[in-house]
Amino acid sequence: MSLGEERFTEETGWEIYTGNELLVKGAFETPGGVHLLTGYPGSPVAAFFDTITKLADLIKTKGICARIANNEALSAAMVNGAQMMGLRAMTVFKSVGGHVAADALALANLAGTHPEGGAVIVFGDDPWSESTQVAADSRYLCEHLHMPVIEPATPQEIKDFVPLGFRLSQASGLCMGYILTTALADGGGSVELRPNHWPQRSMLNPGVIHTDQLNPEETVLLPPRTGRKEVNLPERYERLIAEARRLGVNTISGSFERAKIGFVVAGQSYQYLLTALSRLGLDGRFPILKLGLCYPLDERQVAEFASRLENVVVVEERRGFVEKQLAELVNRVRQLNRGTRFADVWGKRFPSGHEGFPAALGLHPSIVIQCLVKFFRLADPALAAQCGSRFERELALIREVSSRKFDLPARTPTFCPGCPHRDSASALLEISQKFLDRDYMSKHYHREPVDLVFHGDTGCYTMLMFPPNERLMHNYSGMGLG
Repeated sequence: MSLGEERFTEETGWEIYTGNELLVKGAFETPGGVHLLTGYPGSPVAAFFDTITKLADLIKTKGICARIANNEALSAAMVNGAQMMGLRAMTVFKSVGGHVAADALALANLAGTHPEGGAVIVFGDDPWSESTQVAADSRYLCEHLHMPVIEPATPQEIKDFVPLGFRLSQASGLCMGYILTTALADGGGSVELRPNHWPQRSMLNPGVIHTDQLNPEETVLLPPRTGRKEVNLPERYERLIAEARRLGVNTISGSFERAKIGFVVAGQSYQYLLTALSRLGLDGRFPILKLGLCYPLDERQVAEFASRLENVVVVEERRGFVEKQLAELVNRVRQLNRGTRFADVWGKRFPSGHEGFPAALGLHPSIVIQCLVKFFRLADPALAAQCGSRFERELALIREVSSRKFDLPARTPTFCPGCPHRDSASALLEISQKFLDRDYMSKHYHREPVDLVFHGDTGCYTMLMFPPNERLMHNYSGMGLG
């Protein structure tokens, strides 16, 4: 075993991992062991599959089934099948892979997970759309599928949220959506290690499924069974919230003393918020509700938090997923408690109609600093005046840094040496040129020239849009369309 592989068998102390590696270490640390690791590679979670490939010998000796599925839908079907024997299963794919897997995930989630098994569904989200063709936000897809969502904020949580996800899945009977964004997946850090657990039932010790003991009424969801399963979802959500509360998945930090503003945040945005407040000299000044479970919200906890403040600011990348839930919850509580004061909710919009945090692309500390300064000036002029010089200093630094220009050599994306797409592109270019040649078409087909239109889908061949092959990509439709 190489030095790098030894990190995955260590069970105490601290070690350094990338985010994708931490998914694997988290699976190893799951009590009872994880039986199935599957999915389909794509940025930002492709390195998860590199890791299980490097650890193939260790994984084989422990009897874990680890394999890349032919597509995301098949990986979700494998996860669903694992519940027939109460096995713990995890699938990993990029955000748009969730679209491919959605039908299988909907059925798996409604049918429910085994109380001794469980399912963790990892979505690799790319907030800045640097490697993703669709501006996806997998939280919304999970909501559509009635699938809860957990979102780690630190490298430690990336690892620890894997066994946490299985515990929540077992308690609720629901598949757990797990959002891992690019900065966390490609980044990493030092984490505290815990003991590994290997599955007793495994590829080395297989079991037998007795079909006469199965109950298709619970697992083969045709009407009216589907409706009955959906009616039972609220009770499963209650079990989920109770277990999340018991495990302390959501945490509150900071002080409510003299605070009229508080923050609600989840995922990587938590680190951006802490950095921004520290730069502005305001760290520890405001209460912060950090959501590990960002869907569904713990209504009691959120209502108690909002009841102690005048303003709640939601900091999140992309659209207002948490903000929408929070605003709906606060409005409902207000209706049931007439005359009771609850905080106003802000996020994508600020007071007086001003724009808030951007709803497109991602965040970073500089964006959060600029938005916080704007909000404090609108909602707490006294604080803004008190911190005026500090605010101006940070804004000036951001303006100075953003004004710097760098000339970097451009490199057009291209296919790897030896890639078969090089040969097919050359052949298609030659064909398209011949079809535009009047003499060639007249001689061979006795007709006028034909301007060929090329329609593509997702894959490396999407790079046909770049020179010298731009003639071969005129339109484009999703993944898996051939």
